[in-house]
Amino acid sequence: MTFPNLSLKNRQQGAATLIVVLVLAIVMAVISLTTAQTGLMEQRITGNDLRAREAQEAAEAGLEYGVGWANKNEIPNTVTCSSGSLPAGCPTALTTVTGSSTGESYSYTLTFTKGTDSIRVASAAQGVADSSIAATSEAFIKQIPVELFDFGITMPPPWVIAGCITNAPTGTPDTFVLNATNLAVISGTSSNPACLPQGHLDVTIWTDANGNGVKDSDEEGGGTTFNRGIFPGCPSTHCAWNYVFKMDFQEAIDRATDAGHVYSGSIPCGPATSSPSIYIIENGGPINSADISGNCTGTGVDSTTIGAPNQPILLIIPSDNGCPRFNGGVTIYGIIYFESETECASNGWGGATVYGSVIWEGDVDKPNANSEFIEVDHEDDFDLNTVFNSGMDDATRIPGTWKDF
Repeated sequence: MTFPNLSLKNRQQGAATLIVVLVLAIVMAVISLTTAQTGLMEQRITGNDLRAREAQEAAEAGLEYGVGWANKNEIPNTVTCSSGSLPAGCPTALTTVTGSSTGESYSYTLTFTKGTDSIRVASAAQGVADSSIAATSEAFIKQIPVELFDFGITMPPPWVIAGCITNAPTGTPDTFVLNATNLAVISGTSSNPACLPQGHLDVTIWTDANGNGVKDSDEEGGGTTFNRGIFPGCPSTHCAWNYVFKMDFQEAIDRATDAGHVYSGSIPCGPATSSPSIYIIENGGPINSADISGNCTGTGVDSTTIGAPNQPILLIIPSDNGCPRFNGGVTIYGIIYFESETECASNGWGGATVYGSVIWEGDVDKPNANSEFIEVDHEDDFDLNTVFNSGMDDATRIPGTWKDF
């Protein structure tokens, strides 16, 4: 007996199975493709998130750098600083930041926008390989002036000595004062002639008739008395420094060091090219014209000149460097400060010309014959901080002004 429909039924069941398998295969393929696309999308999202976060972190790093820069330097006006453009008022080096996860590098641009009573510091970071990844952070700060001098103080006398002059000057060195009643020397110990002997020291009046800050031969007047004075506070550490300056001695050292103004070899000629106008001299001397580098010209300035008229410099000689002589042929505009309380007692001035003042923290020996100590009158609304290009401000963030975008 035969069943003619059986093979047909089996064939139909086999076809149905094949169709089901095909459908399942297609579904699996779609699922696999969807899963792969989803995974790829998630990878891209994760990668973009990492890079966006790195860009934001780079912007934050730039912002911290910018605020730190403003903490040590005056921001004169609105200025934009990028690696390819560093106008006046910008940091000298803007580096790139490399992400720790992706290895991407990010450059940043700093913008200082000076307002009436605050400064907006903005840092814009951008991927070096992919500029589409970018971020910006900003904050507002206030710059609070840090004073080297008390406001309203005038220049000290040509000689400021914590102690006495150990030997009377010989060979007719010269001190020039602007008025017959002005002090030529002031001591933290005594104003007695026995402590501050004049010896052969000539004291002459001069008048800056043409206002160029340089003593010309026709501006010298008649002789006058060697007027002496005394200031309080000695004996104590840095008493002569504290008499003249408001800023703590170590802070002045730190700020000059941070600015790169430490010179153990040659000293650059002319005025300081960056603030503050404070130099640390680590040269045991004697300091001669050959120890001054550069090619400088101008009124009262040549290649053997430190500072310039109306652009004076404070030179600090730490006690570790003794009491180096500044020999003849050298001209200094500014103030020279010797920290040592003992070394200068047997090692006096070497013969250089000083427009300003020399400060000693102890006794000092007599100056050489060709020395010139010239009193100057720096006036800028009675603010020597401006004259000496202090350019030093503490920056404080204004709370609630930070944002990123």
